Amino acid sequence: MLRRAPVTIAVGALCLLLACAGEPVAAGLEWEPAAILHGELWRLIGGHLVHFSLSHAGADALGLVAMGLVAEPLAGSRRFALVLGGGALLISLGLLALAPGLSAYRGASGLAVLTAVLGGVLAWQRYPASRTMLACAGLALASKTVWEAFAHTAAFSDLPAGVTVAWQAHLLGAVLGLCAACAMNSPPYRENHATH
Repeated sequence: MLRRAPVTIAVGALCLLLACAGEPVAAGLEWEPAAILHGELWRLIGGHLVHFSLSHAGADALGLVAMGLVAEPLAGSRRFALVLGGGALLISLGLLALAPGLSAYRGASGLAVLTAVLGGVLAWQRYPASRTMLACAGLALASKTVWEAFAHTAAFSDLPAGVTVAWQAHLLGAVLGLCAACAMNSPPYRENHATH
C-alpha cells in the first residue's frame, strides 16, 4: 500500500500524528483568516492537516487514504503531490473569498474530495467498465455536499458541538479535482507524460 500511494499515506499519517500532538499545535496551524492576513501564511497549508478531534482526523484520514489509493497511482505520485499541495493552497485562498464568515477551518476533507473527484474522473477515462459505479459514487458525493451546504452539518464526520462543516472547502476541492483530472486527460499532457 505504501508503494502504491506514498504521498497519500504520508499525508494521512501526518493528519493522525498532528491530531495526537494536542490543541496548541492544532490552534497554531489551523486556517484562520485574521492570522493569515497578518502574515501567518503556513496556515494556508496547515489548516488541511489539523483537526478538531482525533475522531475527526481519523474520518478525514480514512477518506483521503481510500480515495488516494485510487487517484495517486492513476496520476503518478509526483503529479499527485503537486495537485494536493496546490489544491490545499487554492482551497484556502478560495475560503478567504467565498466564506467570509468562517472564523477557522481544520480538516483534510476538502483534499479528500479533491482526491475523490480526481481519481473518479481519471478512472472514468481509463476504465469504462467501472462507469456505473463511478456515476453512483459521484452522485453520492454531490448529494453529501448539497446536504452539508443546506443543513450545515457533516454527513459522515464526528465534529465537536458548535463546529459546523465548511462545505465550501468540499465544493472547492471537487472543482479543483475536476480541473486537475481534465488537465491530465488533455491530449498534449497525455502525449508528454506517456512514459512517466
